[in-house]
Amino acid sequence: MTSSQKYSSETSSGKASSPISALALSSLVFSLSAVSASAQSQDLIPHNHPGRESHRLNSPESPGLIESEDGVRKSLEERGISLYATYLGEVFTNHSGGIKSGSAWAGLLDVGIDLDLEKIFGWQGASFSANVFYFDGGDITGDRVGDFNAVSNLYTDTRFNFYNIFFQQAFGEADSFFKIGQIALDDDFMVSESALLFLNAGFGPLPIQTGNTAAPVYALAAPGMLLNFEPDSSYFARFGIYAGDAGPADSSNRGFDWELGSTPGWMFMAESGLTYGSNGESVIKVGGFYHTGDFERFSDGASESGLYALYAVIDHQIYSSENGTGLNAFFRGGITPQDDIATVSAYAEGGLVATDVFREGDALGLASSWTDLSDDFVDAEGGSSSEVVIEFTYQTAISDWLTIQPDVQYIINPQGGGDDAFLTGFRAEISF
Repeated sequence: MTSSQKYSSETSSGKASSPISALALSSLVFSLSAVSASAQSQDLIPHNHPGRESHRLNSPESPGLIESEDGVRKSLEERGISLYATYLGEVFTNHSGGIKSGSAWAGLLDVGIDLDLEKIFGWQGASFSANVFYFDGGDITGDRVGDFNAVSNLYTDTRFNFYNIFFQQAFGEADSFFKIGQIALDDDFMVSESALLFLNAGFGPLPIQTGNTAAPVYALAAPGMLLNFEPDSSYFARFGIYAGDAGPADSSNRGFDWELGSTPGWMFMAESGLTYGSNGESVIKVGGFYHTGDFERFSDGASESGLYALYAVIDHQIYSSENGTGLNAFFRGGITPQDDIATVSAYAEGGLVATDVFREGDALGLASSWTDLSDDFVDAEGGSSSEVVIEFTYQTAISDWLTIQPDVQYIINPQGGGDDAFLTGFRAEISF
């Protein structure tokens, strides 16, 4: 049985799953999000995901901590070889509510390589990317809070893990490309660039997907392929197919314990959208997925095949000035009608992100999310029927190689029980 979707007591304590992106290390700051994905027990916990350049305060071309601008790394990049390493460290403290007060720290080291095959071999439009990561630290959600959408998008039960390993081929005159290999679907689907500023897991891959399926998102990638079609700068459509079960999120999984076949099923993704504004700075998109695997009904334990959901994303620039100051609003939401097998039946979030507020390149954000758990799941497993997260965060670059981000979260009705929780956190990123 592939996907029982049971939110067990282990899951509610944050002991289920997670994944991380293989973008160049210089893009690894922010939303790590993940889902734990044992297709057999299906103990799921959503997380976020860090591999984006949006809100990236350090320039991707910055030399980093241990490299001069004209050093070895620069020379390799001119030959088509980009090496990167980033360390994310954080501490969160639960001051009241949840399971119990206290703190937890966590750290993630991500190392990878990007190869421009056009520069190396003359293969026009082709590239190859691969990365590995090592995680260590405590689980603030499982040990202290008991929320469904984990406080930190960094946490995973995996340790040393081979993550994204894929080949990509661009084609056409615009930004169209084909990607195949071991990949995580949340690199390309359900993304709001503004929402990636926030550290709570819900603002990464949508809980309507991570809470209901074992498909690959941060911390676990799996075999898949993606076609991204952009005939011009204003329209795009993308289609993907992925292994339905990315494997268990535990220390023994090095990233290759995914399962293929009819029982674990396959995940089909589709998304289409329009960009608008003077420089294409705003976007609206709609999408959905269908998972072909077997799911267990909460009411009687019988098997049922197939689960689907629909979602929408809006990322709109409200204001922009010549000196760089800006204000963006975002909204994401998703829904599935299959309450008998779905843990999360509906999800919605919205927020505001201001840039260049106090310093050049900084970002200040306020956002809230609402997760609705299905009636059948709550009847079977207990806990609250919905969970609300309010997050306030600020990010700024201290140097070319160091970014810091203090964070405040208030969690209403943590799904695992307990009173409303109030937390503060601090994350730092070092680019080597």
